[in-house]
Amino acid sequence: MLKKWRIKPYSGEKTAELAAELGISQLLAGALINRGIDTKEKGEIFLHPERFEYCDPYLLPDMDKAIKRIADAIEKKESIAIYGDYDCDGITATSLLMITFKELGVKVDYYIPDRLTEGYGLHAEAMEKLVDRGIELLITVDCGVKSVEEIKAVAGRMDVIVTDHHLPGDELPQAVAVVDAHRKDSRYPCPELAGVGIAFKLCQALWQKIKGEPLNDRGLELVALGTVADAVPLINENRRIVSLGLKAIENSDMVGVKALLEAAGCLGKPVTSMVVGFMLAPRINAAGRLSSATLGVDLLTAVDSTKADAIALELNGINEERKKLKDDMQLEAEEQLKGVDVDNTRVLVVAGENWHHGVIGLTAAGLDSKYYKPTIVISLKDGIGKGSARSIEGFNLYEALENCKDVLVQFGGHEGAAGLTIKEENIPEFRRLMEIEAKRQMTAEQYIPFYELDQEISPLDVTMEMVDELALLEPCGMKNDSPLFGCKGVRTAYASYMGIDNRHMRFSITDGTRYVKAVAFNMNEDLDKMNSQPQDLVYELGINEWDGNRNLQCIIRSLDTPLDDERPISVDREFLKELYLFLKQCHDEEKPVLKDPAWLAMRMRMDGRQSEAKAAEYGLKIFQELGLIRVDDAGVCHLVEGTGKMNLQDSETFCRLNG
Repeated sequence: MLKKWRIKPYSGEKTAELAAELGISQLLAGALINRGIDTKEKGEIFLHPERFEYCDPYLLPDMDKAIKRIADAIEKKESIAIYGDYDCDGITATSLLMITFKELGVKVDYYIPDRLTEGYGLHAEAMEKLVDRGIELLITVDCGVKSVEEIKAVAGRMDVIVTDHHLPGDELPQAVAVVDAHRKDSRYPCPELAGVGIAFKLCQALWQKIKGEPLNDRGLELVALGTVADAVPLINENRRIVSLGLKAIENSDMVGVKALLEAAGCLGKPVTSMVVGFMLAPRINAAGRLSSATLGVDLLTAVDSTKADAIALELNGINEERKKLKDDMQLEAEEQLKGVDVDNTRVLVVAGENWHHGVIGLTAAGLDSKYYKPTIVISLKDGIGKGSARSIEGFNLYEALENCKDVLVQFGGHEGAAGLTIKEENIPEFRRLMEIEAKRQMTAEQYIPFYELDQEISPLDVTMEMVDELALLEPCGMKNDSPLFGCKGVRTAYASYMGIDNRHMRFSITDGTRYVKAVAFNMNEDLDKMNSQPQDLVYELGINEWDGNRNLQCIIRSLDTPLDDERPISVDREFLKELYLFLKQCHDEEKPVLKDPAWLAMRMRMDGRQSEAKAAEYGLKIFQELGLIRVDDAGVCHLVEGTGKMNLQDSETFCRLNG
């Protein structure tokens, strides 16, 4: 899939000034400016996250009420329980509170709903069970801010404190306290905390209240684990949490964390946000997806290493099962899409009978990434569908679902991801309404994927010292992506295959004198082409360490020529030839072409052909005037075969444009 290069603006003067002030390279200074770090003061804190002071937990709304009620419950020896969520964020938040209360000498219980039978959030039946068990104070983590009715139903019988990081609805629950940085009346300066981050602030305030001393970084391993897993922005307070938390994970004395590292093959190795996101968090998430989230809590709160090791190994097995289920489901979904006009579909909606709820979100993300289109994956059972949705930049999922709510049973989420419940009979109408929403919200150009580059720079102009400096950007994640670079017309040499089945490639980037090594994973380019023709590269910078040697290395993300921004072009013979060849290609491949000039131009450009909306509009008109195409009632263009050679001068539109 061809992509654009979206290169962030670069100011040499501003970059040089910041580099001089901080004593760093201009490469790192440019990356900082691209991330909004444009002063010496901001730069020093960003490059040294430990200097970022924790925000006052009492700036969170209702934190004072929450701490007072918990302190009263502790003093009166009331029965307290934690109500969590089944994902890594909720599991780590639940575990953090369980451990903190234990260290304060307070016995608490917890409850996490089953993903398959109950679903997300507070549930009336579960709340009643907790009341029947004699729970007098319930503290939610990573959920509850929209559970207005469920909390109202237990009023007077069980007090509830809500700690959550999701967006509140129009009405707040009638709880003792609703601690959420996204409340409209919140004064909290860093509102993008994960659910476990909000739980951490509760622990900070509670520890100070009961112990009379700061909590400092106790339990930071769990906070970092849940924060990375929930993909919240890794800036400000989250950056401090994750930066120090990754080091805490490496050196943790928590037996559950050690067991998790060993099971993932990461014990004794550096722990980065990538390690957490792709190795550790999926194993915790797997518990809630396919089994019981209590496995995750049992692991993270374990005090017996033998028990912890056994749970970690069990999670390994569940995670492998999760991978297979996701791969199988995506294959089934892609098989469905063979019967869909994917080229002209703006939102993908697939549904399968008894698809596993625990992996529909992962499948939606996989399809979204492959096709670069908003995607909804629905699991059907007894006429009811439970769906998970993922979006692309420019398409607000929550807004779209709000405008489709008449055909939905319920929905929730945010701009980039959401969940929904729908009757099976309403899925066709839902598809139609989502297409309308996509046309309303997005232009055709927004369906062209892109690489966001920090800078165009040749790898030959980069030094080892610069690459070592770039490591100061870690931990990377949302709103602080790992830096990507681009370079056009690069000479390459010594290309060779590597890996099983020659799936990967290695080569050198050179100017004839200097050489930089590069690796391209899962790319089987023509070696002769690599060694003889200039290449356009998108790459990350890294260091290859082997046998005591350290060498600069580029990790290649793309070898494709980038798409330029759309610009006006002449409707001349050359363009019309390209348009006709594209129409002929689609005709031969039985791929419909809609009489939608902007969409047609986008498809041509994605195919590597020059085009733009106005030119496509004129081109279709010229072909209609010449009898080369006809348009049916559905707006689909069809080539008219057997028309013979045509004279462009017979088209009034062509003559007018080229007169």
